[in-house]
Amino acid sequence: KSLVELFQSKLSRSQIFWSNDNNAESKKEIELHGQDNSRHPSNSPDIVVYPSTCEEVCFIVKSCYEKEIIITPCGARTGVEGGAIPYSGGVVIDMSKMKKVLFISEEDMMVSVEAGITKNELNKILKEKDLFFGPDPASNPTVGGMASTGGSGMSTLACGTTKENLVSLKVVLPNGKLIQTKQNVRKSSTGYDLTQLFSGAEGTLGVIVELVLRVKKIPKIKCGALISFKETIDAAKSVTQMIHHATSLSRCELLNSEGIIATNKKFNNNLPVSPTLFLEFWSNDYSRIEKDFLIVKKICEENKSFECQFAKDVEELDHLWIARRGCYYSSFSYRGNEKEKVYLTDVCVPVSNLAKCISETEKDFKNTPFPCIICAHIADGNFHCCVPFQQNEWKEIKKLETKLIERAIKMGGTVSGEHGVGVGKVSEILQEHGKDHIDVMRSIKNALDPKNIMNPNKIFLLKDDSDNTIDNNNNN
Repeated sequence: KSLVELFQSKLSRSQIFWSNDNNAESKKEIELHGQDNSRHPSNSPDIVVYPSTCEEVCFIVKSCYEKEIIITPCGARTGVEGGAIPYSGGVVIDMSKMKKVLFISEEDMMVSVEAGITKNELNKILKEKDLFFGPDPASNPTVGGMASTGGSGMSTLACGTTKENLVSLKVVLPNGKLIQTKQNVRKSSTGYDLTQLFSGAEGTLGVIVELVLRVKKIPKIKCGALISFKETIDAAKSVTQMIHHATSLSRCELLNSEGIIATNKKFNNNLPVSPTLFLEFWSNDYSRIEKDFLIVKKICEENKSFECQFAKDVEELDHLWIARRGCYYSSFSYRGNEKEKVYLTDVCVPVSNLAKCISETEKDFKNTPFPCIICAHIADGNFHCCVPFQQNEWKEIKKLETKLIERAIKMGGTVSGEHGVGVGKVSEILQEHGKDHIDVMRSIKNALDPKNIMNPNKIFLLKDDSDNTIDNNNNN
């Protein structure tokens, strides 16, 4: 109550919602902010606050710091590993009202924005100046959320991940102080790289309030292609070859047979039920695209492709790219069961090991009741498994994921290419990095957040007890 009264002294009534308020809107906001877009159990916060300025964020965080109240920052809540679920209650700071574009520099090819603007909102504004922000997750997250998890998506081949597109950040520290991570320059060698420290920290070290991002010119020509194979391993082998030869290849995605079945059903498409590559070529020179497509086509034919479609205007394939983006949502109705959940996980391996990793993963599912629906940013070595399941099948699902995780790590890969850790992969990153690595992260957390108020028990536990994670306790 005292914290609500403190917030009311600086913020308007429309910015604050709390759990013991009888207002219907408060109840709705509290319930809404107890969940994200994942299978993880919900847990409601005590207070939800919508700041509108950096100064308000500083005030909110400082107030919580002084009273030792837990904070969970959030944006669009599109995450799939529970990173924005407030399992410790406390205050959720929802950044989604902070959407201002602060400047666009066409000379420096940079844009400065508040953290709550979404990817699509930003690109709509940038399009007016013939620019775009490259990272392209299938969902529509806030750019602050993209930075917090190191999100990427379907344009990584051409544009890199969010991390590579960050110039600088403004961050409110756990004590309420505001810092800028570096000057807005292309390069700097003046001390620790704090920009990258806060990127991927998932709100455990502070609240990202502003970002300066790299932008690119929109290419004049975009062409598309669909190429079908009999086996997923042949599609993967093709990709490992084509990325070294086709310089205008900018998007390279894969749906396996189960993925095609799921999206055909959901989006009323009629693609051949076989592993399929979704390709885009970007350039200002059509002859370059044409040359690259012929190289790609030849490589695929040598790897047993059996059907190839080319679209001179990529918009001809827009409905199919929508289906690719909707792979996760298509998975819910695959088995036709009521109250079906979908276990969504991602790993990333060196591209040289990709074909083997995907092939062995598909084999793991052959004698199970679960389809192995794979959608992949395949040129990055990053693939997602979408597995529909019922709650009583949870232990079987975890066994399959354990095989996938162990295989990816053994092949030199990581337990998450872009979803982050949240609560879902706390145990798994210990396997990947080892105790000494996690202890370094714990030390950083303790130094910046000695009261442990910023999104605690996400990424790792402060105590070395990785079997006692929120994810394990809530799903046993």
